[in-house]
Amino acid sequence: MTKVKKVTLKSIAKDLGVTHTTVSNAYNRPEKLSVSLKKRIFEYAESVNFHGPNNIGRSLRTGKSGAVGVIFNDSLSYVFTDQHDLQLMAGIASECEKAAVNIVLIPLKNEQESKSNALNALVDGYILNATHNQDMVIKKAIGKGVPIVTTDFITEQHSSVSIDNFKAMQSVCEHLLDKGHKQFGIISFPSQQGSCGLSSLSKPVNGDNDVMMTRFAGCLKSFSQAGIILENSCLYEIEHDEEHGRLAAEAILKHNPDISALVCFSDRFAYGAAEYCLAQGMKIPEDIAITGFDDISVIQPVIPLTTVSQNPKQKGEVAIQLLLEHESVVHHDLDFELIVREST
Repeated sequence: MTKVKKVTLKSIAKDLGVTHTTVSNAYNRPEKLSVSLKKRIFEYAESVNFHGPNNIGRSLRTGKSGAVGVIFNDSLSYVFTDQHDLQLMAGIASECEKAAVNIVLIPLKNEQESKSNALNALVDGYILNATHNQDMVIKKAIGKGVPIVTTDFITEQHSSVSIDNFKAMQSVCEHLLDKGHKQFGIISFPSQQGSCGLSSLSKPVNGDNDVMMTRFAGCLKSFSQAGIILENSCLYEIEHDEEHGRLAAEAILKHNPDISALVCFSDRFAYGAAEYCLAQGMKIPEDIAITGFDDISVIQPVIPLTTVSQNPKQKGEVAIQLLLEHESVVHHDLDFELIVREST
């Protein structure tokens, strides 16, 4: 049986009568070679069925893998159904394509062993779109000592890109206060993993979900400054989607039918809450005002929604740019806007 000769950069260099470095540059530093020389190398490589150097070997030599990891809060399927995350990933992907960088997706809502195995993938840095910052995966990623960029929350040690979630929620609450509302229900994703249920706004909330905690703090600040009686308003923490928005609205309004405004930390929550209220014969905004967050596009919304508009695609683009540059710690603030529509 004839043994098939293994094709390598060195064997191609020998066959073409050029140096190993020249062939390596064709793949790794093409700007160093003339167009004609690159064409000659690539045409010959194709003729011998060679499709580029081994990435594992290259990573061992250079210490670079050509990939970045994106760690996010929910399940793997969630990122492909949530409009905010879809746009964020579109921004990340567009910049990765320009830089010829691959993406490794790492969900926090997964089996612990699977999460640990995902962190074994060779990556040159991480984007943390995951706000439960005490999670084992987050700590392990930070401990690897590679560049990190956070989205929607800030640490002193790492670059970040975010809107000012505190001020954004203040703008929502001050709008509702100007409309004369006195009793509020907040529908929120969990302050910490596994937390769920109803609590009074007068009770302290602790957690490692920075987005939730920052938005909640913005609400409390606005309500306290306006002299709102916090005991008459409540928070409901629950999983993030429309169905759970319906369940939260039902629980809040059964707990206190006098609540006149539902402050939702996402549009998905808000649309679910609106569906429940309309099904109960309530008029929006005459009987109940509802606000969202994100300004996601919905073909046939339940009602035109008052919400905070941000640009997730730009957030993803800036995050990957900061990660690939990695020159110094930069905190990039994105713009936001309160969009007032019929729901208030």
